[in-house]
Amino acid sequence: MSFVPTAIKRKHLSLSDHRQTLDELCHWIDEHLHEPLGWQELMAQSGLDHQTLNALFYKFQSSTPMAWIRKRRELRLGPVLAAPPRSLRLVASR
Repeated sequence: MSFVPTAIKRKHLSLSDHRQTLDELCHWIDEHLHEPLGWQELMAQSGLDHQTLNALFYKFQSSTPMAWIRKRRELRLGPVLAAPPRSLRLVASR
């Protein structure tokens, strides 16, 4: 049995498999929005390379991965920012 990196194996999956991978990644992103998220984290979590991630996000989310993450953070923080003034530390912890 030979070792094949996950990113290489996943590159040859069907479109529905890629959709499932992207759905799982988006769920993981939602669970980790409070953490710094960059290309390295996305590639490590998904097992996909930079170009494949970009292509999948464009195809299924009509966005780049980083723009999608920013939008998700804005949606999560919207209610917090619309509420009466609170300490910056409290807002940052959300």
